[in-house]
Amino acid sequence: KNAIVRASPQPPPPASFPMARVVPKGEARTIAFFTSLFPDCSSQGPVVIRTLDQPRHGAIDVAPADSFPRYGVGSTLAACNARKVPGVKLTYTSEEGFEGVDTFRIFVINADGTGYESDVRVTVR
Repeated sequence: KNAIVRASPQPPPPASFPMARVVPKGEARTIAFFTSLFPDCSSQGPVVIRTLDQPRHGAIDVAPADSFPRYGVGSTLAACNARKVPGVKLTYTSEEGFEGVDTFRIFVINADGTGYESDVRVTVR
């Protein structure tokens, strides 16, 4: 007898959100802060940042940090903007003498299991 083989469904690809930043040449700058919060502003748990493509003209650093989030005015989490919360900061440093556009790609995994990719464009001036 022939068995029926069913292919398991493939999960949809993660959402992708572009990010653009400007940094002064020769300086390390925090270009993003990631956190996962409950509506009372307490942490849901750690956020994980994975580098998918490295920058070609600089370096990135991912480190735990406490900082102020930047939720939009209409967000249910907007009240959290007034206090420091735990999260992860992403810092970019251009290579010596570089001026121009650098790009890299990251994957963000939130504490609740959601995730997204981000194409990051850094203009170094």
